[in-house]
Amino acid sequence: MTAPARFRSRLVAGLLALFAGFSGAHRAYLGARWWPIYPLIAMPAIGFALRAEPWYRHPGFFVAALVVVAAMLEAIGFSLVSDERWDARYNAGVARRSRGGWSNVFVAIAALLLGTVLLLSVLAIALETWFRPPLP
Repeated sequence: MTAPARFRSRLVAGLLALFAGFSGAHRAYLGARWWPIYPLIAMPAIGFALRAEPWYRHPGFFVAALVVVAAMLEAIGFSLVSDERWDARYNAGVARRSRGGWSNVFVAIAALLLGTVLLLSVLAIALETWFRPPLP
């Protein structure tokens, strides 16, 4: 016997990607097979970075930040996909149908803002580190 298909909400997937994207929680919620790849990349990278001084200049910090930016992009994609495409992909065989609303748009806006701030901050730190003159 197979388990009955369960309804998967776009809003929940978007919020999980927004707030816990580094852990792959959104992919686990959607039933993705390779969801552990997110924490397997992000957690050791940030662990190595936290042992360095300064931690925000360590390459591990940049790798972990890219994982978070990827999760923000997924939050935007989940939030803005049409109801029909979402249901066809994640809710096939479920009687309940998705209903879009402003909450999905607000999640997309928040993900865009947070992702942009993070990406620009990481880019500024990376470029400053790269072009900084050597210390005497």
